[in-house]
Amino acid sequence: MNKAAMLIGQKALKKLGNDQDTKRRAPNNDDPYHERVEVRNKNGKVTGYKTRKRPDIVGVSKHDNKILQRVRRRAYRWDMAFGCCCGFKFGWSSVIGILPVVGDFVDFLMGFYLIKVASKVEGGLPAILYGKMMANILWDLALGFVPVLGDFLDMWNRANTRNAWLLDAYLHAKADALRDGGIQDPKTGEGVPIPPEMRPDQEMEVGIGPARITEPAPVTPARYASTPRGNMAASSTPVTPGRNLTGGRADPRDNRRPQR
Repeated sequence: MNKAAMLIGQKALKKLGNDQDTKRRAPNNDDPYHERVEVRNKNGKVTGYKTRKRPDIVGVSKHDNKILQRVRRRAYRWDMAFGCCCGFKFGWSSVIGILPVVGDFVDFLMGFYLIKVASKVEGGLPAILYGKMMANILWDLALGFVPVLGDFLDMWNRANTRNAWLLDAYLHAKADALRDGGIQDPKTGEGVPIPPEMRPDQEMEVGIGPARITEPAPVTPARYASTPRGNMAASSTPVTPGRNLTGGRADPRDNRRPQR
């Protein structure tokens, strides 16, 4: 894995651990797929709240955003799709984990599949981030082996939700690096450029990279029915002497010389 991806992964882990915008985000408790936003009236006063799908990340390719939405959606279904009377949420992962032994391994395979989906982002995942995701699902598997309490600990841990937030933080850090044209190494202070395999293709969100120049289509000259002035060809129809072009007899007085 290249150095730029490693630095971006380190920045993502640091940001997720101390997110100033969300006052230390809880990666195992926040909904990765939905967000709660304020509803304001014309005067700007908050009148209520509504839930909507989290928006795409501005600055990365459509392919990366598509992968992120898949990971977000599956993590929500597997960890938070259902709720109980006390407000606690759980998903299909917890339901499958109730099965002795087999359920825990199926739950692990589901988490591993989600990591493979996340690895399909452009340039792949850095090793530090991939290792963190694997550690999350392995820890989740270990908790499932605890008698009785294992299923409840699995509902609380939510490894898939944690990994979804890791991918989210990584793509945000990647978008910042693409906008800056590189990322700075905190140890040496030198700038590290973004390699081509991590740059977005032509399907971009905010115009990162060179703009495509479209050549104008060739213009076919219009054909005119009349012949331009000054280049009129002689008529092939002979003109009868003594008659004008309108067919009438010419007036002999037209040939008189002007008087002095």
